[in-house]
Amino acid sequence: MKNHNCINCGNKLLGRLDKKYCSSNCKNQYNYNRRKNTKFETRGIDSILHRNREILDTIMGPKRFKMEISKTELSLMGFQYKYITGIHTNSKGKLYHIVYNFAWMEFTEQKVLIVKNRKLK
Repeated sequence: MKNHNCINCGNKLLGRLDKKYCSSNCKNQYNYNRRKNTKFETRGIDSILHRNREILDTIMGPKRFKMEISKTELSLMGFQYKYITGIHTNSKGKLYHIVYNFAWMEFTEQKVLIVKNRKLK
């Protein structure tokens, strides 16, 4: 049997060759530290994305599912256009920028069209 070490603490492992941790505590500690680093690195971007979604939700309200708004007005509210959660191209070739359950598309040079996804209310 080949000797190999725990990826968290470095202790020698006995047993299966595909074993990575010497105990469930080492496994939990390794994964906790990995998630902690990811959370720290993404905190600022997550905050901007949540703020963008909050702005779109406030503008749309509970009953509106589509509207046009000026880019300037959206910018004055603090919306940051470069932070999105996805991109979608519709059947007509129009590019939508997704922010969680909302999407926006440049309608003209001065206006954007905002759409709320009804399925994700």
